[in-house]
Amino acid sequence: MHPAPLPPGTPRTFTVDEAAARGITPGRLRAKDLSSPFHGARARVPLEKREALELLLKVIPDRAFLCGITAGAVLGLPLARDDEHDAWGRPRIGVPHDSTRIRRPQVRPHRLVVVDEDIVMVDGLPTLSPQRAWIDLSRSQPLGRFVAITDALLRAYPFVTGEELAELSARFVRGRGARLRTRALDLSDVRAESPRESMVRVILVEAGLPRPECNVDIFDNGRFVARVDMLFPEAKLIVEYDGDYHRDPDQWSKDQIRRAELEALGYRVTVVTRRDFDDPTALVTRIRRLLRA
Repeated sequence: MHPAPLPPGTPRTFTVDEAAARGITPGRLRAKDLSSPFHGARARVPLEKREALELLLKVIPDRAFLCGITAGAVLGLPLARDDEHDAWGRPRIGVPHDSTRIRRPQVRPHRLVVVDEDIVMVDGLPTLSPQRAWIDLSRSQPLGRFVAITDALLRAYPFVTGEELAELSARFVRGRGARLRTRALDLSDVRAESPRESMVRVILVEAGLPRPECNVDIFDNGRFVARVDMLFPEAKLIVEYDGDYHRDPDQWSKDQIRRAELEALGYRVTVVTRRDFDDPTALVTRIRRLLRA
């Protein structure tokens, strides 16, 4: 026996209260064609990630907001793959410190000290501001990843400055992550264009190597030759991070021509891949030898 049709115009997702207002009975809400992603909510179809967050926020207190890695994901910051998955699968939901912590099996609840400007709307979702999310993320991220987040934040949100982040960090100087934030700001570089580039730079600098320049344009008598990921100018050593897309045959051919042109100008080029993160000590040793050569 098929369940009765829902009223015309019933949206893809709705709360139990919205269902009652449309005349949908409690018995109809229990039908198998409707899922219950969260207590007090129903869905007619499988939900997209943002759609699920929108629905969740409808059935929890109005003062709630996205925080932690979930705020980072919504803001487009470069989280690790596991964190990205967890950010959507078990959202981090915050409330002001004087509120009751949300207790639901599908969420990770937090109580945070916030002021009004710490909460912004991102695509209709109440979320920690980029600056305040940066504070929150400093409590859970390792240095390399957090520097990548800092670089991306400064690049993607031009209204956010390192000076502003340092001032905001001073508000939370007694909390967890204060030293990490200070070090991340020292290591940050708005010119970095990918998380892996940032993480390679951190490995090298933390090992005591000189700090490379990021994303430098190389010219030959005014003709543009290449934009390189990292450059040690005194040693004329270029460090390039190659992601998986460099495996494409056409891209590989372009890379070889580009490398040949750089070497013809007197530069040395070494490539780093994701496998180098398996043994950072070996990576540092290789770069150190190249700098000494």
